[in-house]
Amino acid sequence: MATFGNRRADFRWPGGHGGEIGVCGGLGLGHRLACLPTGIVDNVGMMVTAMTLTPHVLRWLQARKAAALLHRFDAVINLVNADGDIISVVQRQIEPGPFSLLVEGERPFPHTLSRHTPVSQSSNRLIIGPLQIDCRPAQLWHPVPNWQRLQERQATWQEALPGIETAVTHHLNHLGNPGPANFGAQFQTAISNMQAIRFAADRASWQTAVAQLAGLGPGFTPAGDDFLVGFLFGLWATRPEDEVVKLAEIVVETAVPRTTQLSATWLRAAGQGEAWLPWHELVDSLLKGYGWQPPVKRILNQGATSGVAALLGFIAAA
Repeated sequence: MATFGNRRADFRWPGGHGGEIGVCGGLGLGHRLACLPTGIVDNVGMMVTAMTLTPHVLRWLQARKAAALLHRFDAVINLVNADGDIISVVQRQIEPGPFSLLVEGERPFPHTLSRHTPVSQSSNRLIIGPLQIDCRPAQLWHPVPNWQRLQERQATWQEALPGIETAVTHHLNHLGNPGPANFGAQFQTAISNMQAIRFAADRASWQTAVAQLAGLGPGFTPAGDDFLVGFLFGLWATRPEDEVVKLAEIVVETAVPRTTQLSATWLRAAGQGEAWLPWHELVDSLLKGYGWQPPVKRILNQGATSGVAALLGFIAAA
């Protein structure tokens, strides 16, 4: 499937507008990102084994481009290479996504990791400062759910949509403080405009509606982008592939230049039908005709508001 939009090769770091600060374009990546020798870990090193990886991650490792740490959390590390391509090293409690390298264990990643931590990689090993990941045992995980089957059987599963919408509304009512920031009047107007053009044939209408949502909201993945990710999933679930490819190209090319690097990566993945594991389980449950509640609950709890915004998008497109 085609890759949409131009990849941004500049490096940005966590903190400022849209969750990023600074640009590391001309700092001499080859000098700043020194590589560690394979197989060497210091006395406080952490060694883990990779369980699964995606085709995107495998290509990223094989490319062996200069790379840097973008974000570090207890259970997630985001890395970006010189081409602007991102992968996420995640622990099993996070569950795999389109650009995830899933590793064993639940011990927090070292707090000493920072944007200055050296990164090196090959097709079978990834080293992030004191953290060494053996990729040889990893199984290849394909991140595209069975959208085609869902599209073919939509008349049978769409009766579940009112229940999913009720679950989303209930969750929104209990969000508390994060709700108004991400789901205020501007957001509501933008999603109404997106719904209004979902059957429009002209490119300009789609570009205008998408631009109103792209980058809208705080955080590494703004709520407007999360809505667009879910909207793309709704298109994959209900329309023929050739039609979705054309619409996804408009969405991704319009949204990517207006948002963060991490959010752009999620948008590109969604444009190719790639999804986080709970979306696969939601697709499977809709095809079976029962059991959609557990995956919906997991999606709703993704991030502060990412999951709920994505489900709003899915419902709007479906």
